[in-house]
Amino acid sequence: MPAQTLSFPLPAPTVRESIPMIRFLRAELAPFPGRAIATFRVVVAAVVVLVLCMTLRIPEPHLAVWVVTRVAMEESSQSLLTGLVFLVALTIGLAIPLVLLTFAMDQAWLRFCLMAAMAGLGLFLRQTFVIGALGFVIGLIGTIMMTVPDFIPIPELVVRGGLWLWPVFALGITAAVAANLLIAPTDPETLLREELVTRLRAAEDAIARRSGKRHGDSEATRLASAGVARLLLLLKSAEVAHPSLRARHPQRAALITLLDRLVTSAAALALLPRTPLDAEEGARLERVAQRCADARQVLVGAEPTATSPAAPPLAQVGSLDPSPRRDGGSAIFPVVRELEHVLDLVQQALGSDGVVPDVASSERPRAFVPDAFTNPSYVHYALKGALAVMICYTLQSAVDWPGIRTCLITCLIVGLGTEGATIQKGTLRIAGALLGAAMGFLAILLLVPSMESITSLTLLVAAGTAVAAWVVLGSPRIAYAGVQIAFAFYVCVIQGFDPSWHFDTIRDRLIGILLGNVVITLVFHYVWPLPAAGAMWTSFGSALRALARLATVRSGGDEQDAAIETAGELRLQAAHDFATAQQMADQAAFELGPREEGLAARERLQRAAADAQSTFLTQLAIAHQRSDGVLAIPDAVDTGMRRFDAAVSDGLEAIAAHAERRAAPPIPDLRAHFAAAAALVTESVAMIADPEVMAHLESRLALYRELVPRIERLAADVDA
Repeated sequence: MPAQTLSFPLPAPTVRESIPMIRFLRAELAPFPGRAIATFRVVVAAVVVLVLCMTLRIPEPHLAVWVVTRVAMEESSQSLLTGLVFLVALTIGLAIPLVLLTFAMDQAWLRFCLMAAMAGLGLFLRQTFVIGALGFVIGLIGTIMMTVPDFIPIPELVVRGGLWLWPVFALGITAAVAANLLIAPTDPETLLREELVTRLRAAEDAIARRSGKRHGDSEATRLASAGVARLLLLLKSAEVAHPSLRARHPQRAALITLLDRLVTSAAALALLPRTPLDAEEGARLERVAQRCADARQVLVGAEPTATSPAAPPLAQVGSLDPSPRRDGGSAIFPVVRELEHVLDLVQQALGSDGVVPDVASSERPRAFVPDAFTNPSYVHYALKGALAVMICYTLQSAVDWPGIRTCLITCLIVGLGTEGATIQKGTLRIAGALLGAAMGFLAILLLVPSMESITSLTLLVAAGTAVAAWVVLGSPRIAYAGVQIAFAFYVCVIQGFDPSWHFDTIRDRLIGILLGNVVITLVFHYVWPLPAAGAMWTSFGSALRALARLATVRSGGDEQDAAIETAGELRLQAAHDFATAQQMADQAAFELGPREEGLAARERLQRAAADAQSTFLTQLAIAHQRSDGVLAIPDAVDTGMRRFDAAVSDGLEAIAAHAERRAAPPIPDLRAHFAAAAALVTESVAMIADPEVMAHLESRLALYRELVPRIERLAADVDA
């Protein structure tokens, strides 16, 4: 076995963990390419909406201006899709409660029940519906509309006010989308092309690093972990912005899948032994790099370079020298074969003949997540959120204070899957509301008394919007605070169509936000508690189970296409679970309890995740191992390798159970299983006349040799 195996680099400590708050804010608020122009677009849209509302006397102008920041995105394509989803959700969300209120307007008990049902439904759809935002907005609007008769008892006014909300929100959504599409727009087609080019360049860099021509970390490892979610989103956005592109959807979807496979195989090169390459391996990798460069030139619309001879398809050039190596086999061998095969398919996808490569699709259209109706945690989450909403509504009604109805909105918005996520978002909501209220208070105190025209109000709103939008366009760790800054600021300075000096509105809003945060935190802490610290290990265990299933995926001959498709599906699941585990680790920092224990658990998870991802890349290299035609592998050898694969699967299942702190069988002795498989190969040398078969077996043993210590180190990290 190798004395030392390479692994994924550990993620850098989060800013919040290692530096003071002032440096954290400096890092989060630092400019990045596109942030300034995106902020400018939001400011322009907000100003246009404000002028239209003031000129046409549209009611609730602060809501119309606020929704501009809510729909704001760095990319015009994302804001377009978000705007369409919000408009659909707004229409359905207003229609349902208006119909229900025709029966429940004068029945307080019925409205109470319907309010709880709408809140629970919205929260359930938030977690289970593929377009979670759509279901959540429907539930949010429906819940709030059920409270309107408490302070507007006249049915005609309730209907009129509900109907007015549609143009109010639609105006803000339309302005935000129009600004993103018209002011320095970012074309999703261009962004998608850049992402694909980045993956090809990362594959070239990984090959150059493996050949010793470059040093430092390769971006291929990061891209291999990122998956294809962003690429598929850009593909959908591009087809919305350019309907003519839909005709090439199969080719483009196949290209996304293929380049993800390419960069994953390239990342595996960084994890293999750094033994010197022989002449054939070096030449073959050089041709692979050149083909990546040629494909990159095709994507950017240029002619392929002629710095080296063009590489013909794999079928024409044959394979690597299949003779067994003296050092026990080449782990590079199957990776190069996979790179060559994927590039053949990439060349086919880039062709102009319209032929779609036969690859597994990464998209599986569905309306709900797979376990939507079998996982009880979704129902528990919806019931907890509905309980918090009804507690707040009861308190609001008991003190007859409709001004604090933001407590209901807070429960619905802040309530997330885990206790840590809820506290994290509640913290951002409170911090943003306090900052926005402070900005509004100072504006009313110092500026509003001297304002005489809409011009001065426009300049004031533009300044406040710039601050809020800059924060909204930041990372998820701070973005939601920007939404609250905007809302609190607009409530203060836009209180009608004339200058106003009233502070009771923002006072009520802040009290409602604080009350909602207290109630939702207590409910999530005591009712079916789901700590993020425990959820992160559950997600990590789910990822390890995907690795366990991948261990038994068989490739070669007629099984090759099925193996590639299964590996692709498991890759998507594992990538999602790894990302969820890391997200839960960040949320765990906000939970109640000793901070040192939380930090230690997150560091242990990060070490284990790095080793698990390295294990995963090695497994993918095994699953993708090419064998053209059915190789005549002796039955005894095939059986021994299947036993080793089963032992790896059992070992990963056991490690997953250990991660979740459940009873688990002992981890099999993988070194003994590997020795048995290697002995069978050695004993069968005389029976194997085909050198390609021997090269195939020795390459697989070389990959097994790298896999064993990775799994052992993963087990040690989990049990630490």
